[in-house]
Amino acid sequence: MTARYFALVRRDLRLMAQRGSEAMATLLFFVTVACLFAIALSANQNLLVLAAPGVLWISALLAALLALDAVYIRDFEDGTLDLLLMSPLSVPGIAGAKMLSHWLLSGIGLVAASLLVAPMMGTPLAVTGIMAVSLSFGTLYMSLLGGVAASLTLGARRSGLLLAVLVLPLLVPMLILGVLTAEAALAALPYKAYLLLQLAMVIAALGLAPAAAGAFLNMHLRSS
Repeated sequence: MTARYFALVRRDLRLMAQRGSEAMATLLFFVTVACLFAIALSANQNLLVLAAPGVLWISALLAALLALDAVYIRDFEDGTLDLLLMSPLSVPGIAGAKMLSHWLLSGIGLVAASLLVAPMMGTPLAVTGIMAVSLSFGTLYMSLLGGVAASLTLGARRSGLLLAVLVLPLLVPMLILGVLTAEAALAALPYKAYLLLQLAMVIAALGLAPAAAGAFLNMHLRSS
């Protein structure tokens, strides 16, 4: 049964890769916003280094929002989602596979892009690696919460705006912890406690998000 969920993930990745433009738009948005901040603050290198964690985190979270409405919408529009929900696969498992697909395509790409952008903003290489780990937790958390919000707003008008309103307030704790992790690393202070708190939030979301999204998808199936 597990192989079927991984087959669903592979299918989603293949379809998203064929479209290509969605993932590319996410990465270009992230790089563009970060570079604009770097240009604006280039006259003050010390300020740029201090601002880099916040800039990278905000840019990454906003960029990840761009692809959130695509978690279910393509399958919803062509009827594939209804077929999946009526299949022997568990609905929370389907939701979890969709969330994983989103993170593998957008989240990992954003983390990889941060490894290139952070040094441009004066971030030391050692701190860049720590920020990449922190962003990995943050983007995975984003995909989990975003998957729940996407299932709740499925079929709604202007779902992208609704997603932003629902998800952004819930991301504030993760954003704060991510910035604190990078700032502590920059100041050569202990940072592992912040990373562990981020990991704890991700583990909690892993247990709750697929079940919550599955409940909303079941409501959609019954109402359709």
